Amino acid sequence: MGYLLHRPAAISKRNALLWGLFWLLGSAILGWHFSVVPTSLVGYTWGGGALLSQTIYALLMFVSLALPMVLVAILLGFKVGVAELVSRMLFAHSPITLLMFPAVIGDKVAYSTFMTNPFNAQLSTLYTVSMMIFIAIIFVWYIYWSFVAFSCVVGRKDWRVVGVFGVVMLLCYMLSRVMLEVGIYNI
Repeated sequence: MGYLLHRPAAISKRNALLWGLFWLLGSAILGWHFSVVPTSLVGYTWGGGALLSQTIYALLMFVSLALPMVLVAILLGFKVGVAELVSRMLFAHSPITLLMFPAVIGDKVAYSTFMTNPFNAQLSTLYTVSMMIFIAIIFVWYIYWSFVAFSCVVGRKDWRVVGVFGVVMLLCYMLSRVMLEVGIYNI
């Protein structure tokens, strides 16, 4: 069980990069095929005819989100390998792909309504609660794996690393929303 929990630290840099790229490419193809469009670093919605260029743009955006972490690690004086950090962060992002499956196998309209407003009165309570639990599990999994990857590359696990990681994740989330909104409407 410990091996699975610390998988981003246990996997080799090459394998992390290959699996991370595999998951990103797979999510781009699934998103394009089923019209599921990324809305941020950790969100999807049903796009109803999403263009392939939107999904590819989001794919490129996800790859670039590891770069602020590299910058922060360098600015704070942590010893960090850029290639190792990018590959481990790509691998740690793989659980987020699972967030698109409720839209693929379930009701696309309910999924889209939930993702824009989880407390919409038109949604059933069971659907809302089950989706919140599902998203919470995936989100905690993603944040934990990302922290394990970041702390593995930095080589430390003190409060300074936790604080830097939290600020950078928040900035990455906001940056991804802005990049997707600007990119989708200008492609």
